[in-house]
Amino acid sequence: MSRLGKLAGQVLKSNLQELPRPYRMTMILTYRCQLRCSMCGISKREPGDELTAAEIARFLERSPGLSWINLSGGEIFQRLDLLEIVDAIFDKCQGLYLLNFPTNGYDTETIVQTLAAITSRSRSPRLMVTVSVDGPPAIHDRIRGVPDSWERAVETYRCLRQLQGPRFRVSLGMTLQQANADAFEETVRAVSDRIGKVQYRDFHVNVAHRSDHYYVNVDRKVFGDQEQIQAQMERIRTLRREPFLDPVGRLERLYQQHAEDYLRTGRTPMPCQALGASFFLDPAGMVYPCTIYNRPIGNIRDHDFRLASLWQSEQRIALRQEIRAGSCPQCWTPCEAYQSILANLSPWRRRRST
Repeated sequence: MSRLGKLAGQVLKSNLQELPRPYRMTMILTYRCQLRCSMCGISKREPGDELTAAEIARFLERSPGLSWINLSGGEIFQRLDLLEIVDAIFDKCQGLYLLNFPTNGYDTETIVQTLAAITSRSRSPRLMVTVSVDGPPAIHDRIRGVPDSWERAVETYRCLRQLQGPRFRVSLGMTLQQANADAFEETVRAVSDRIGKVQYRDFHVNVAHRSDHYYVNVDRKVFGDQEQIQAQMERIRTLRREPFLDPVGRLERLYQQHAEDYLRTGRTPMPCQALGASFFLDPAGMVYPCTIYNRPIGNIRDHDFRLASLWQSEQRIALRQEIRAGSCPQCWTPCEAYQSILANLSPWRRRRST
């Protein structure tokens, strides 16, 4: 079976029943980051006892079935062994269809060199990278807390566009919050002026969230008026023109459409797949439902690096039932939203699950 066929089968099954094991993992490689973002406290965290590349390889070898891995940080390019980690992913996850991750774009040379090496691997899956740009220069640098971070990020994006090919796609990412709630079109113009024409659809746009165990930002007053951000998200959706046969663009559009519902109601707009189709792994090996819900179910180091041991636990099963019932903090982050959209493609599925 092809990698895409395997993922499609997992997605189809998630519309019909609870999956026996997840197909998507969000893995945080490090809390280290060069920037000091106003909406995020990750950079102030101690790095901690990060999983080594060898431990990650052992976990992937003993936890088969993943078709989609989302790496994140911090800034993952702060890991000096990042290429070794990616090679372990390619080696141990033979059925992997998609690897994606964001970058702040600050260390252009390292990022471009590393991605040139990754994309040269003959056995690599599809790779999608998002470079974070949160406004025109002044707004972005104020949000990110470091001078010239906009210039570096946009230059990184310019260089990575030259590496694009059938298996590698790079986009820009923007997180809507108080400081940039009405700056999307200005941001697109600023990037176009700097590096040449970019399209509205070249941006992945999401909304800022609070999390006490990941972002460590619950006390920050930067999230803005939800009605204003909802209006901006609706405006962005009208500006985007997706190619008819672009599944990624279609998924992005659905995310933004449902984000408007989330911003209006404060409720996750459909049944969530956390601890069903997906899970969150922190840098020290602790497994959580997602980036938002602070309910750890155990550490892979204590379970011989076997996810199945945790997945079969009463704690995971009980917590999954809570999430299905909506007894969780309620969010709409891309880390959790995409697999939830894919598991609720049928109106019958949505009715049965609510």
